[in-house]
Amino acid sequence: MVSIQTISIKSSSPEKVIPLIVNALDREKRIITDSLKMTREKINSLSKSLSVDVDKLMDGKVEHTEANDMKLIELEGELKILRHLEDELKELESLEICR
Repeated sequence: MVSIQTISIKSSSPEKVIPLIVNALDREKRIITDSLKMTREKINSLSKSLSVDVDKLMDGKVEHTEANDMKLIELEGELKILRHLEDELKELESLEICR
């Protein structure tokens, strides 16, 4: 079970700070969403050029050869980046600003 905690920010002018925080969170969500799109495109491109099933790659069922090793490592890295970005976006989307 996940414990939800509250983070407090003190300000002498919350009416100005709250919109700034909301805008910053929205901007970060857009940046991550754009990064996710680019990462997915790169994954699709690499997997097509290598004729590799991404699920099989992540299960260790794709043979690394001298010819494909560097591209497979790049694809694995992009997949890790994708998971990280998805986790970040999920966290940001779960935030609630209490007033």
